[in-house]
Parts: sequence; C-alpha cells; structure tokens
Amino acid sequence: MPNPCFGREWELNHLHSVLNLALNRGALQTLYLQGMTGAGKTSLLTTFATQLTTAGKCSLIFSCDASTENAPSPFSVPSFIRALMSVNDTTPSHDIRQKIDLIASSALCTLRLRQWLGNSLTQSETDTLTLLSSTRVKQLDKQVARNLLAYARHKGVSAVMIDGAHNLPANALQFIHLFISCDAQQAIAFIISAQQKHAFIHPPKWLSHAHTIILKPLDPDTMMQIANHTLLCQGRVPDKHREQTADAITRAQGNPYFLKQLLSDLDPVVTLPDTLQHFARTCLNSMPCEVASTLKFAASLGLCFNTHQLQQFNDNEKIRAPLCVLHKMLCSGLVKQSDDHFCFVHPLVQEALKSQTTRSEFSWYTYPRHHHPNQCPNQVTSN
Repeated sequence: MPNPCFGREWELNHLHSVLNLALNRGALQTLYLQGMTGAGKTSLLTTFATQLTTAGKCSLIFSCDASTENAPSPFSVPSFIRALMSVNDTTPSHDIRQKIDLIASSALCTLRLRQWLGNSLTQSETDTLTLLSSTRVKQLDKQVARNLLAYARHKGVSAVMIDGAHNLPANALQFIHLFISCDAQQAIAFIISAQQKHAFIHPPKWLSHAHTIILKPLDPDTMMQIANHTLLCQGRVPDKHREQTADAITRAQGNPYFLKQLLSDLDPVVTLPDTLQHFARTCLNSMPCEVASTLKFAASLGLCFNTHQLQQFNDNEKIRAPLCVLHKMLCSGLVKQSDDHFCFVHPLVQEALKSQTTRSEFSWYTYPRHHHPNQCPNQVTSN
C-alpha cells in the first residue's frame, strides 16, 4: 500500500472521472499530469492504481526513471509492448509467437509487431516491410497499436500510466504518441505524467487535446497532515517537534517530497538534507560543464536572476554559446522564465544547487548595492 495521498482528493476524483468517461464512451481517453519534482505525481498514480485494484480493475504503470551509466531507464518499447500482450521476459519465444498471431489483425501487422519486439525476421520478411511507403507504414503502425490496446482491454486493462515521461528519448515519446493518436475504440484511460523539462518544457502538441491536471503546491493544513504522518512513521511524537515541523513546512512551500526530506533531518532550519544535496549533484553531473557552471552561478545570486547578470557571467567565463546554455537551463526543469527575469522553480532547488558551490568560485562578481539573495532582479537597486 502506498502512503496516504494527502491533499490530492480532487486530482484522484478527476482521474476516476476520465476513466469513467473512457468506460462510458468505449473510447481511449488521454490525461496529462504535470508537476515539478516532488509534487506527488508518482504517489498520486500509485494511489490511483491501488484504488483500481481494490475495485477489481486492472492497470499498467510504467516508471520512466532517468537513465544513468549504471542503470538504464526501466521503460523500453519492447517492455511496453510485452506488458500490453500480458507476457514477460521469461515467456518462451514459441508462446510469444502464438500470442502475436492471436493479437495481430493481418499478416503485415504480425511482421511489424515482431519487428517492434526485436524478433529476428527473414530477409523476405524484412524486404516486405521495407517496400512499404511511409504513409502505409504509419497506417500499419496505428493498426498494430489498435490491436495491442484491444488485446489489453480484452485482458481487463482499464488504465495505462506512464510516469516520468520527461525522461524518455524522442523515439519512445513518438511511440507513445502513436498509441494516443490511433483513435482506438477501447475503454482505456491513457495517463502520462511529466515535469516541465526536456520535451515537456511546454506541453507537446500531441497532448493538446488531453485532459490536464497541474499539481499545485499543497496548503499548510495538508502539509501538517503529511508532517505528522511522516513523524509517526519515524516513531517520533509530532507534538515534540512542533517548531521543527513549522520550519520544515515553511521551507517546503507546499512540496510534499521536500517536506519529508526536511523532516528526516535532525535540524532542518540550519542544514540541507543529504538527499537534496545528492539531487543537486546528480543534476549538475548530468549536464554539460558550461550549463552546470551557469546554474551554480545563478544559484549563488539567489532565487531570481536576470539576463544582465547572466551576460556578466558569460563575458567573464567566455561562454561560447550562451543562448544554447540558457535553453538547456530552461529545459532542465530547475529554472523558469518570468517576464524579464528567471527564477528557480523552488527555493530548496536554488539552495541545493548553491550548496555545490565554493565561497571563492564566483568571487569576481560584485553584487549590486542593497542586493538581497532572495530578491528578484527588478527589486534590486543597481549602482
């Protein structure tokens, strides 16, 4: 069982409403769930999946964690197809072949499905697919997608959830797009969650007609519920930690994950939890050096910064492609643009990135008079 999904009752009800709409209309319904890191997307989907199971309904949930050198993303096109086919890595190849013949609605669909799964094809079979026009291939792919969704529905699947789609490469996103656009007359809710980063910095056009839920920060009363629950799970009495809890709620600013991390630290008022420092290191290490350096400089300025400050940094550090660096910063999901300045998406994100800088790293920069590190640039009086 997942932890209680405090404060997301409306969102849970909306997920159920979209599923009921799919069931009533007998047609695929798509929902886009957006929220910053730690907002509770995974918790919401896990709770939804648990409620479906309790109601006797089947769902598939795919985690799309970011790939690293040591661990590739658990999501892949073949694994997604196998799940829809109700088979796995240990299923004998003969049984998979029989299942393909059962699912595919034509000989060409059979070949294409085998190709998607990475099965070896004969030269003649490969030539057959190669000779198809691009238009015919698109039609064939949509038909195979319909076949797979029809079989999944036949096996009782009522919801397919892809959690963390912002981590997926372009080819995987194109594959997901294929299922959403195939006009399947199947009573299935297709749910995609993502942060505003990479390909999801703006909602993709192929999700423009999807139902949309944007996870907002939680209110203080809900955060108190989460804090008390977290402390009780740690074997601590909430009444003995009122001051610590109040400080943690203030710093977390409606983000449930950040709140839990702050409460895991003995002194959240002074220190930054190791998990958040690790989060910052992981983000910076995954970026080109120029992007990481620019983010660290921006974090040293405070919560907000402007183009003039970035220009000073670019000139001093001789950044070769500043517009490209800025674009990658925005695509990181750590920074958002607001009118004529930029802000980190959360104060703890800025604090975590700042924790990775040294005191002397940006000693060349002279702060404007009356500068406060958490002021936005238009609030600062320049010399």
